[in-house]
Amino acid sequence: MKRLHIIFSRINNMLFSQNDEKVPECGIQYIPERLHRNSRPLIEEFEVGECLYMRCKPEFADNPYKNISIAELSHNRAGLSIDILCNPDDVLYSIKHDEPFEKYEDKEVCTLEIKSLTPNNRYKKTFTQEKNGEVYTGEIELLHDPELCMYPHSIFRVWLNGEKITMDNFSKTIGKLNVIKTQLKEELASMVRRRQVHQEETPLEKT
Repeated sequence: MKRLHIIFSRINNMLFSQNDEKVPECGIQYIPERLHRNSRPLIEEFEVGECLYMRCKPEFADNPYKNISIAELSHNRAGLSIDILCNPDDVLYSIKHDEPFEKYEDKEVCTLEIKSLTPNNRYKKTFTQEKNGEVYTGEIELLHDPELCMYPHSIFRVWLNGEKITMDNFSKTIGKLNVIKTQLKEELASMVRRRQVHQEETPLEKT
């Protein structure tokens, strides 16, 4: 069944390449229309009380510090109270064309509630470390990052001295900075343990 979806998606992409003015659409047939981006804009602000829905294995919550990825932690945002974007289990949909299934049956939904934000309704924290006479600044930021087939898709993105951290450059960047790496992992892991996102608190300060 998913092979048929992939074929339809490729036909869709061919049509779009022939008409550059046409707005790209989701080519995965089983994704509900309500989740398609359909040219909807970014929603830059978040909201206290808004939930984030992560896809995770059952054992993930037992030891989040060990299992969490700093490079990029993706999830779906519930949306603002005046504009709910998704249901919790929508995050289980596969939006990758090369995956031979529609939903992640081996994973569950981990819900995080936003408890505090910056005055402009964002989440962003900074961590620093000095090594060999040089000061490094790591940042973690919550961003709405819509996909064609998943408008509520969002991420916790990490930067080091302004460079976006990915799986490809992790070992050459933050991977070499134990203090910042530990602070970032503990910040993310604490969210999973407490099921909460706090702008005002730094977990390492709570002993």
